[in-house]
This record gives sequence, structure tokens and C-alpha cells, in this order.
Amino acid sequence: MSSLLAALRAPELVAQFQRQCGLVRLSPPPPQQRPEQRRWPQADTQAAAAAAAAAATATPARPRDAWSRQAGGDSNGVVTRTAVVMYIGQTSKDVLRWPRPPSPPVIKLEVRVDAEYGMPSTHAMAATAIPFTFLLATMNRYKYPFELALVFAVAICTLVSLSRIYTGMHTVLDVLCGIAITAVLVTVSYPLWDAIEAFQMKNHFAPVLALTLSFLLAINYPELDHWSTARGDTTNIVSAGGGATLATWINYQWNLIPDAVSAPPYEMPSLTTELICRMGARFVIGIVIVFFARQAIKSVALAFVCKLAGVSPGDKQARKLLWVEVPYKYITYTCLGVVGLALCPAVHRYLSL
Repeated sequence: MSSLLAALRAPELVAQFQRQCGLVRLSPPPPQQRPEQRRWPQADTQAAAAAAAAAATATPARPRDAWSRQAGGDSNGVVTRTAVVMYIGQTSKDVLRWPRPPSPPVIKLEVRVDAEYGMPSTHAMAATAIPFTFLLATMNRYKYPFELALVFAVAICTLVSLSRIYTGMHTVLDVLCGIAITAVLVTVSYPLWDAIEAFQMKNHFAPVLALTLSFLLAINYPELDHWSTARGDTTNIVSAGGGATLATWINYQWNLIPDAVSAPPYEMPSLTTELICRMGARFVIGIVIVFFARQAIKSVALAFVCKLAGVSPGDKQARKLLWVEVPYKYITYTCLGVVGLALCPAVHRYLSL
């Protein structure tokens, strides 16, 4: 078993896959630092010690008391479940601290996240969680060919996972572990989905609990031995999940979702020109709203947090500090969760889209 795990973790296997895909190196690679060799500048360390998407779509009509996976919308539920899966994956990276495949022999096609550790692949986890969670949530709600949807979900998971090996960002073991961890989490949590969603909608303390828990998870992210995008990206994910929970509660408590005209399972509408135009209009309007909301909320949140921390919003090093990076991103993406999953659908309904 140990020899098999070592073989799956070997960078030579990644390099061989890249060569089979026709990827060859055209020039010598730049000197590479291993993640454990990268450290924050001393000034950053002292300051830290002193002081760190998507387009929204309208939710289909449904009975107000039938938001379970048998009869109701689950766009918000997919977001919150994916946030949980991604948090576990991201924190595992900075606990295990397994480096990404070295270059050479691997050819690196990405640089933004190269400072992060590699085990497990969170891209593989997201590519497993999103399509399969959506499939499980809708299979008893809408009438569609389940086998075709299953093939589509498997294809998404497979292609995204292989892309992480092709780009040289993960070993085969990283990808397989990401898929396996997600499969276990989805399987174990599936029987609890109805109860969790009912709590999110009906309990008056659900928004407070979700927002408090998401902030505590972000602010208590495992201590970094070098700065990377991991903590900020994780904050974006869990805060969007908290915002999705708040949006779920708002939609239910304020009765913003219209009643369905029939009981599930619902017939899938025919793909007409009118429907395609409506879908395109929803997409464009959702993108515009989310884009401008993000710009405005981020500017205000960053200025507010930096003022409290006594640093300049233009200081890129200061924005990496724990008590700057986490709060401003938490505020921004919590609000975007509400904008995307409550405000945008309300706008769509107002415009009769």
C-alpha cells in the first residue's frame, strides 16, 4: 500500500501525463522555492504579531413549506454544502503541508496558487461536491433523465480533476484524495439535508449562528508558515456560505418565494427561444448586480477594516494581515451571498423574468 501511495504521489507520474497530453517545456524553468522555504518578510511578521461567483439566477417557484430535496429549490443549499466541503479541504492543506509537485520535472501552468500546499486538491473537491450535490438535491424534484445527469456530473468531476494534473498543480494522489473526501462528506451528510434546511429557514437564530460560525472558522484558520492565497480564498468561501444561509432565511421568513402551481416532481420546460432569452437576461442582470455590488462592498469594507486596524488600504502587505484580510473579505462575501441568492432573484421576479 505504501508503495502504491508513493507512486501516486510521484511528480514523475504528473510529468508523464503532461507529456502524453503534448505539453513540453520550451525554456528552462525559473528557480523554484518550496512552499516551506517561503516566509513572510520580518516586517510583516512583526505587524501581524502587533495587529491578515458567479452569476445569480432566480429560484424556481415552489411551495413555501417544501424546500426539502423532495420539493423545493436548493440553490442556497448547494452553496452552503460546498462551503463546508471546501473549508475542510483548504484547512487540510495547511495542516498536512504537503508541497505541490516540483518543477522540474513537472511543468507549472499556474502561479497564483502555487504558494499553497497541495493535499488535497480543492478543485477536485469542488468539482465533486457541486454537480453531485445538485444532482442529489434535484433528482426527486424535477423530471429529467437521471442517467444522463449522472454522466454529466461524472464528466465534470473527471475533466476538472484531470486539469489539475495537466496544469502541474497536483499529484494524482492529491486529486484522488480530494474526490474521496468529498464523496464521504456528501454521503454522510445527505440524510441530514432536510433537517438542516428546515433549521436554516425556520429558526430565528439560524442567521446569527451561521454568520458567527463562518467568521470563527475563517479567523481561526490554521496558522500559516508563509502567506498564501489559501486563507483569503477560504474566507471568501465560508462567508459566502454564511450569506447563503442568511439569504435562505430571508427568502422564507419574508415569503419572497411564490407558491408553486403544482406538486413535485416538476416538468422541465421546453427549451424555446423565449426561455433562452429569459435565461440570458437573468444571467446578464445577475452578473451586473453582483459585479457592482462586489466593487462597492469591497471598497467600503476594506476602508472600514483598515481604519480600525490603523493601516492604509493601499498597503498590499498590510492587507495580508490576519485582522485585515479576514474581516474585510468576510464582510464582502457574506453580503454577496445575500445579494446573489436573495436580491438577484427578487430583481428577476420584479422584472417578470
